Amino acid sequence: MPVKIAQGEKGVSADHYLAVKAGIEILEQGGNAFDAAIAVSSVLSVVQPQMGGPGGDGFLLGFLGQEVIAYSSSGRSPSGFNPERFIQEKPVAGPLTVTVPGLVYLWGMVNEEYGTLPLSTLLKPAISLAYNGFRAGWFLALSVRARRDILSNYRWAEYYMGLSHGDLVVNRDAGKTLRIIATRGWNEFYHGRLAEELVSELQEQGVDLGLEDFMEHEGFRVTPLKLELDGRTFYELPPNSQGITTLNLITALHELGLDRYGFNDPQRILAWSEPVEKSYLFRDNFIGDPDYMVVNPYEYLSYEKIKDAKTFATEGLGGGDTTFFIVSDGEAVVGFIQSLFHPFGSGLMMGGFPVQNRGIGFAKTKGLPNSPAPRKLPLHTLSILGIDTGEDKYVIGCVGGDYRPQLHLRVYENLFIYSMDLAEALDAPRFIYTKPYVKQTVEVEPPLNTVETGRISPVLTRPYGTHGHVHVAIRKKEYVVLGNDPRSEGIATAL
Repeated sequence: MPVKIAQGEKGVSADHYLAVKAGIEILEQGGNAFDAAIAVSSVLSVVQPQMGGPGGDGFLLGFLGQEVIAYSSSGRSPSGFNPERFIQEKPVAGPLTVTVPGLVYLWGMVNEEYGTLPLSTLLKPAISLAYNGFRAGWFLALSVRARRDILSNYRWAEYYMGLSHGDLVVNRDAGKTLRIIATRGWNEFYHGRLAEELVSELQEQGVDLGLEDFMEHEGFRVTPLKLELDGRTFYELPPNSQGITTLNLITALHELGLDRYGFNDPQRILAWSEPVEKSYLFRDNFIGDPDYMVVNPYEYLSYEKIKDAKTFATEGLGGGDTTFFIVSDGEAVVGFIQSLFHPFGSGLMMGGFPVQNRGIGFAKTKGLPNSPAPRKLPLHTLSILGIDTGEDKYVIGCVGGDYRPQLHLRVYENLFIYSMDLAEALDAPRFIYTKPYVKQTVEVEPPLNTVETGRISPVLTRPYGTHGHVHVAIRKKEYVVLGNDPRSEGIATAL
């Protein structure tokens, strides 16, 4: 069993070793978890540009002592967005899929409210890597191969076409953008000369937006969804995040008695068919931009509340790509997630960084809270699960896109239902419903197995073959335990 666990007074778990190195160095310099999070985030933006960066969004959820802290910074569709054309064409890349990026705003909020070190210090490792270069990782090269046909006609190709594992990657444009943010301040990204240059670059690539779209972007400190269950307190990010679906599934586990199944029981996989279907249908029918929702999400956290809702099948969200990491400084434990949605997002570039295609998170039909419209937040796949047991505090997050609620659920089950230790919980074989409703498809890692029914088509993958990988932190009284999924090319390191 591959074990990627670290324990100590403070530490970092992330999807790339260079990002972990940067976070550890900030902690060693006396920076706190929020400082280190910005350093890790910016390095990941350079070394894993397919997963997230200044062209995408970001969210944060964590514990600082007894306080729960949550931030949301996701962007709206442009003012010139054409919803009729979007519904007709159903694009998966290109200018019609772009939304305003929110990650840099999140850096600014976190730095101003909790930071102890300046952005010039925190962004320095990422700037150096962009200017001086790094060797392309396996996942970066894989993403280039996977997306080259879809993105070959966009500016993305000028930066990444033909990139192979081990190639030296130098991106001076990205380094310049980060250096401007580091010297002039994060607000330059939305209100300064840099903002004008970024908007002009997007306009040249066909995005119908103006400077006001950047200037009017806001991130927020949000009140997390909170659920008391089985002696534990659960926290998730509120809409436009899909965090509510995680809680719907966890409550279904207890309400329906699904914990009665043995871990290897084939019937366990079949038993999850209905609660997965109903939870995802509720999400796709009722969750989206909070300004357009007709339900109060804080009142619909339990499966009992949503299972009989009148719903119809939509096209859902599809896959997605993300990077998630955790930082702990001995007091705070912070989960941080950033994304472009699909690898390299829209295929458009801005300031040397790929730009997200988060707009495809909109429903492909009218009449829903998540139906497309100008200056509107799409339903977002990003979420983070926090658990307070009264003694320990857990932060659970993952790469996983549409499947994130199920990945959170699987790890929760492993830890709290099947009493696995952290290494076992991350290593254990999983099953994920990759098509959650109508004709369902479930991907199953061996040695787990199940049977095909009229509604469920099982797909047996290779070991570690399902979508997504998970990071977990357990904050104990005197130390923290950090776990990194063996499916990831990242590491966990503690001091």
